[in-house]
Amino acid sequence: MYEIVKLELYIRAKGAESGPPLGTTLGNIGVNTIKFCKEFNDYTQDLPDYFLLKVNITVNENRSFVFSVSLPSIGFLISLLKKEEILKDSSGTNYSIYYIILEDFLKLCKFIFPNYPLEKSSKIIKGTLLSSNIIIKI
Repeated sequence: MYEIVKLELYIRAKGAESGPPLGTTLGNIGVNTIKFCKEFNDYTQDLPDYFLLKVNITVNENRSFVFSVSLPSIGFLISLLKKEEILKDSSGTNYSIYYIILEDFLKLCKFIFPNYPLEKSSKIIKGTLLSSNIIIKI
């Protein structure tokens, strides 16, 4: 009799490939690896490929699967996306500003709060940015 199997794997966004080691791990328990890779890569298509995500996979008796992705914290994601620009004030003294570009900001809003309207999610993320002295740059 086939048992329900639960796995916890770390996979890079858009980086699931049906070859080893992922293909071997999933294939050995009867999962259609190509189907999993397609679904996972579609799910993470809007994320930068350097995001290493914790993925929980449940494989049922009929070898179907369900996966969930544990999201990194908003602060961690912002730290990956923020950039620094060094400017000079009127006296010639250097100072830094930190920013994220608008496109990354919008992707972050949609990723963290996929079921919220953009207007609502953007206010939440914008508040986090403001409290960290990070601006949004067009």
